Amino acid sequence: MIRRKFPAIAPLILFFLTLGITVNAQKIYWGNEVPLGWNGQWADKFLTVAEKSGYERTTSSEEVLEFLNTMKWNSECVQVINVFTSELGRVCSALVLANPRVNSPAEARRSGKPVIYLQGNIHPPETEGKEALLMVMRDILIGKSKHLLDNQIIIICPNFCVDGNDALTLQQGTPHLIGSGTNSKGFNLNRDAVKLESTDVNGLYKNVLNPWDPVLFFDAHAMDRVKYAYAICYATCNLPAASPEPRDYIWNSLFPAVRDKIRTNFGLETFTHCLSDEENWPPTIWSHDKAYWFIEGKFLANAYGLRNRMSVLVETPGHPSFERKIYAQYAYISELVAYTNHHGKEMMEICRKADEKVGNQITTNAESGRLRNFVQGKYESWGKVDVLAYEKNIPEYIPGTSAIRTRPGTADGPPQVIHGVEHMTKPVGTKTAAVPSGYLIPKSLDFIIAKLRLQNIRIDTLKTPLTVSGEEFLVDSLRHERWYGFSMTRLIGRFTPAAARTFATGTFIVNMAQPMANLAFFCLEPETPDGYAGWGLLDPFMTGLAAHGHQMIYPVFKFFEKIN
Repeated sequence: MIRRKFPAIAPLILFFLTLGITVNAQKIYWGNEVPLGWNGQWADKFLTVAEKSGYERTTSSEEVLEFLNTMKWNSECVQVINVFTSELGRVCSALVLANPRVNSPAEARRSGKPVIYLQGNIHPPETEGKEALLMVMRDILIGKSKHLLDNQIIIICPNFCVDGNDALTLQQGTPHLIGSGTNSKGFNLNRDAVKLESTDVNGLYKNVLNPWDPVLFFDAHAMDRVKYAYAICYATCNLPAASPEPRDYIWNSLFPAVRDKIRTNFGLETFTHCLSDEENWPPTIWSHDKAYWFIEGKFLANAYGLRNRMSVLVETPGHPSFERKIYAQYAYISELVAYTNHHGKEMMEICRKADEKVGNQITTNAESGRLRNFVQGKYESWGKVDVLAYEKNIPEYIPGTSAIRTRPGTADGPPQVIHGVEHMTKPVGTKTAAVPSGYLIPKSLDFIIAKLRLQNIRIDTLKTPLTVSGEEFLVDSLRHERWYGFSMTRLIGRFTPAAARTFATGTFIVNMAQPMANLAFFCLEPETPDGYAGWGLLDPFMTGLAAHGHQMIYPVFKFFEKIN
């Protein structure tokens, strides 16, 4: 009798049983594995560049436009949005998918359907999301998935960083050529959600997010070489200042449901977007922080949560083959839009109630000065979880070449199950500030007014002088710190009450009884790490005061009560 031993598979079977999964269920694909023929059979004109090249090339910006044009000429369910024109003259286009077709945000609102926004290639070296979005778009418009437009409108922007996409360099694996991580002016677009410096993100807000008001924002990314075994990992808005209900829905309802469907329908394991303390083995920490998913508003998926809306960010590991990474993105996006097609109205209602709650809290509690929100936060553990990982992921040259692959026998096949790892992804507020009835901003700061309005925050101008009571922030010191490539400002100081202060005609006023109150709070508070103060936008004003011998006073005044 032959005794067969499966030392690597036995703990994995135990792991599946703890999740309620039968051992003889869907095959799970590891490493570079993908099912044969996963992308279907298509006429040549409907194939993507990645498919035509055997997954050796990614799509150029011009080729993306050609593909979108093919979709337009072969489906009646398409409307084109020009999101922006780059500094180099390239157009970033998105397609609005709707059945029946909608030609404007007003038509979308009248339909009563939720709008879902899907974005790829904000970082062009992470190009698999772009390729997967083209395939999902094809499925919906001319393939098997037209039913996914029954209950929703989907906006797909596959190639967001158009200039970076075409700034090609050689890389070790596939695709052989990849773009730049920044746009042509050197901006990392996924760090521009608050300061709004780039043409690209300005266009996204002006032409997509503000007029179409998607209930869900999806952003596709990729990581570097990792030791975890998941095909793709996910995250959502983690800002303690954001309304918790949309975030809780994503975390407790959408994520588990989509994860289970991907395992069943695509044979892939997914989990939260984290990295472990890989210097130790076995690891004991599974943390957002280690994956650079900080509790800060600069990331688009985080800032979007401040609007009382939902967001999903996904990342594939960097070392598998290009086809495997596209397959993982394709699986996630496919199941995500299948979920929103069934649950979009429910998601809209949660966001509508969050809008209403934010406004009501301001109306009923802000005048007293007792309403507070978080300006800083950290991650704590939800508890211990089991994590799928490999002890080794070793790069090596492919024999006879100067190209890199993963050494066979590492980071492939069934992984180890690491038990009892701290799941450090619970966002917890650590410092609060009073939420005012409104902010008063001097006319000299009109440049931040333009940014606030682009954030969809309502702002008025005083027609007559206004006397208010509130508080102002006295700055004891202003220092600059380098934080992952950026020079950030840190204000050290304190709030002090102001019993009566009169502001002149022409002063800008942000009345906080509006759905965007959390976003206005995050941008304008002096102690948020990457609000307007954190990005140094107000430094010239305050240092100018100090140069003339005056105490530095933060120029945005918080009022609680109007006296006249």
